[in-house]
Amino acid sequence: MRDATIQSERVSGALQVAVAFVRFYLQTFHRARWIGVPLTGKNETNVLPPGGLIVASNHVSGLDPLLLQVYSPRPIRWMMEREMMIPVLGPFWRWLKIIPVDHSGGTAAVREAFRHLADGGALGIFPEGQIARPPGRIQLFHPGLAQIASRTKVPVAIFLLDGIPPCGNPFWSLFRRSRARARLMAVVPPPSLGEESAWTLRVRRQMADALGVTLDGDADEIASG
Repeated sequence: MRDATIQSERVSGALQVAVAFVRFYLQTFHRARWIGVPLTGKNETNVLPPGGLIVASNHVSGLDPLLLQVYSPRPIRWMMEREMMIPVLGPFWRWLKIIPVDHSGGTAAVREAFRHLADGGALGIFPEGQIARPPGRIQLFHPGLAQIASRTKVPVAIFLLDGIPPCGNPFWSLFRRSRARARLMAVVPPPSLGEESAWTLRVRRQMADALGVTLDGDADEIASG
């Protein structure tokens, strides 16, 4: 038990060092801003609720998870499409405990997400699945966000990301200067069972309005909402 505790502390310490480095990189190279959001620190207020929490945002670049992790005072465990996980970075993905999602079926990923939230962890989801192309849009959400939230009954912190120039490859954005900005739009309660579609459309509309961008969607869906 003592060995496990020591190992946990080492991982936590390593993550703190990594987050401090990423924060410096984002502030200097990308001139990042966290609007209305305190950076992680011992004397700063934690505005995110304790316990299980889903962190979700629009998806604009490869910088997105870095911007959100710097905000969070605790580790965010991300769900990520397996095809985006470059094999050579396998040890890095394992260190971050990324939850890979397969197109052929995400049952195992969803079960792992449930376990993580039940343990009081923070789970990161980009509900659009992929970076918006062309940019300036809020795409249709995959159903996973609303389904996981409704079944685990945990709140969802909705963030807005902008100020990052579009790049052909999501990883190129790491090396292109920007004026990245992250804003916490709201911490919303999960949808009730059977209300996932209406909840999803409402969240997408609020995000599009706040960002001043186009809302993708079927005409019938938008009209019915």
